[in-house]
Amino acid sequence: MDREHVWPQGHWDWPVKLPYKHGVRKGNLIFVGGQVAMDEQGAVLHPDDVAAQTRVAMENIQVVLAGFGATLEDVVKLNRFYVGSGTAADWQEGALVAASFFTEPGPAATGIPVPALAYEGLMVEIEVIAIVE
Repeated sequence: MDREHVWPQGHWDWPVKLPYKHGVRKGNLIFVGGQVAMDEQGAVLHPDDVAAQTRVAMENIQVVLAGFGATLEDVVKLNRFYVGSGTAADWQEGALVAASFFTEPGPAATGIPVPALAYEGLMVEIEVIAIVE
């Protein structure tokens, strides 16, 4: 089975060039790598704003999925890494924004608090797995 890669034109990029792709499809599985709120030059968008960064990350996920002809309806698993102490309030702020992108029943989801992400002001990174026909 061949692998198909997606790197949408104009999509965000890390400031350091790496060999990773935003999305990889193998068979009927699509893996979307961690999406963040950054621009093409690697600058953080909406520094320290969990809700705004979650919205941008989810919109980026939609763009990557669309590159494979898929939508959020095809997502079966979501992992959300967020800067926080692990309290219910920290978890809820971004979880509610991410959840608003799905209809019932949504995917299985996990929220993982982390002490920091790669760049100052970056608060959220979200990855998903989708299954398509």
